[in-house]
Amino acid sequence: MRSVVMKRLIFINFLLLAGSVWAQTVYKWVDENGDVHYSQTLPPEQTEKAHDRLTEDGLIEARIDRVMTEDEREQLEIAQEREQEEAARIRLQEQKDRLFLATFPTEEDLEASFESRKNNVLAERRSVESLIDQARSRFSERIEQAASLERQGNPVPDHLVERIAESRSSLRELNRRLQSVDQRLADLDAELIEDLSRHRELTRSG
Repeated sequence: MRSVVMKRLIFINFLLLAGSVWAQTVYKWVDENGDVHYSQTLPPEQTEKAHDRLTEDGLIEARIDRVMTEDEREQLEIAQEREQEEAARIRLQEQKDRLFLATFPTEEDLEASFESRKNNVLAERRSVESLIDQARSRFSERIEQAASLERQGNPVPDHLVERIAESRSSLRELNRRLQSVDQRLADLDAELIEDLSRHRELTRSG
């Protein structure tokens, strides 16, 4: 009889212990009305929504975020890609800055480099100006030939008309080239100002 009673007590204790273990997990969630709910079972409609899993002591064991929509996942991926691109851009800029300071330790080094580049462009400008002077001279000569023929009452031959047109076209092209060279000179001046500013910023920041 005592053996039977003992077995029953052991079985009851086992059930109580099992019940205690099973009761350890509690779910907490907030519905669309803002009401807070607690339960040992999570409703099916709540599984994809935000909820907390609590221990028997009421502590948060895990916090489960709601399942994102397709649009939210897409926006998150875009944001992550932008963050990665920005981080890569920063790393690349840091590498360029280190190379920049290694190449030009002082402002004088930077200015000397730009002076050399500018002298090359100025030499090209003088060459273009010389070509323009030659083209203008040829154009004037051919115009004078045509005018002289017309004063004499003679027709201007086709080959001279073509040469005049060629001279005019050559002058236009050379003037465009001169403008391009002048723009490069202006760009160099602006680049020097920008690089000097960057150099001072980097050297001040150490």
